[in-house]
Amino acid sequence: MINPNNVNLIIFDTDGTIIPSLEIVYEAIERAFAKLGWPVNFSGEDINQFLGQPAASAPGSGLYQFITPPGSHLTPAEVREKVREEYKDTFQEMAETFPGVRETLETLRKRGYRLVLYSNASIMYFDIVTSALNIRDCFDYAECVQENNLTKPELVWKIREKFGGPTTAIVGDRFHDIEAARETDSLSVGVLFGYGGNEPEQADIAINSFDELLSIFDRKLPIFEKILGEIDRRKPGDRPFVVGITGIDSSGKTMFTGALADYLVARNRKVQVINLDDFHNPREVRYAGENQADNYYHRSFNIQTIIENLLTPIRQKREYSVTLNLLDVDKDKYEIENKFSFNRDTIVLFEGVFLFRKELAEYIDLKVFLEIPFAESKKRAVERDPEAVLNKYDTKYLPAQARYLEEYPPRDVADIIIDNTDWEFPSIRYSR
Repeated sequence: MINPNNVNLIIFDTDGTIIPSLEIVYEAIERAFAKLGWPVNFSGEDINQFLGQPAASAPGSGLYQFITPPGSHLTPAEVREKVREEYKDTFQEMAETFPGVRETLETLRKRGYRLVLYSNASIMYFDIVTSALNIRDCFDYAECVQENNLTKPELVWKIREKFGGPTTAIVGDRFHDIEAARETDSLSVGVLFGYGGNEPEQADIAINSFDELLSIFDRKLPIFEKILGEIDRRKPGDRPFVVGITGIDSSGKTMFTGALADYLVARNRKVQVINLDDFHNPREVRYAGENQADNYYHRSFNIQTIIENLLTPIRQKREYSVTLNLLDVDKDKYEIENKFSFNRDTIVLFEGVFLFRKELAEYIDLKVFLEIPFAESKKRAVERDPEAVLNKYDTKYLPAQARYLEEYPPRDVADIIIDNTDWEFPSIRYSR
């Protein structure tokens, strides 16, 4: 199977993948039959088998052959035209995507994937559907087989060539899409919520909801694989392993750590997260000095508590648990209880600012630095809290970070440096 991490182009089928079209097609047939004075003697399930068939096969066989009443004065091709006359209004009134489609497509594009929509449908039907859904802007390209009289595999080859031959995935609900993937050396993703019944189970990967694609095509996964590989390579067998994840303010430390924790847990690893922000000193300590940058660097966090109660026992014991009374920053009172538990198999994700300073560095087995420009840090902070930027970033946070980076240059101390300027599309800039 092709590694999803290598995929850069994703091609999507339309009916049963992007749109639940069966009910709409059935409604269009009912409207056409009503005008003809014909009863509808079949159900939506009866016509489900014909969805996704190539448009060229429809007039004389398939759907329109099936629905044309015996002895009708109209041929299947003429019945097709009567039904098509109802498509535009019916789709405009009823068309909507499966849940999460637009949001998922927008996220995939932010992650740098090229997205294409294709279909076995006719040009007329394809245009009506995409217009009704208003989703053309979600794709880099769209084409149906009838435009150039191509088969689905031929169309896939054409699309791949158009985009320079990247590694490709095909997402669809019918066996046609799986075959197209196999014949074009592409990854097949089967959509179980479409109209293919058990057919999608034959794909390389099957999904139950559209947004599951975000777990398959995630630019962070190769980075997580790299980190896990380093953990497996370096981890001693007799104690927990500490991964330190740091970066300047607003570099995405908490989000990255949470996503990495989910990744590790999904691979049956025991994980314990330590957030430096949980170990703030009381206000009278944090603001004891006159220089706010110096306060932030030296007085914000109770480093000694972390070392004595967590990092030292982690180094010395195979199994350890402790409940600590931590500061509620808003109330400035020690009212939060947090339990930490470790054994020899635990991967400890320790995240926060200033982690590679000499007091902490010796306790960290793998040092990961998330790199973003100072301008991006301020930009993200403005989006979260404009006042914080005006009052603190220029006088407190960033001056302290500048001092820290001068004392502990990431290239000198980090094992892995990740460019996290684009959260959806991070990249490894350096690893030792």
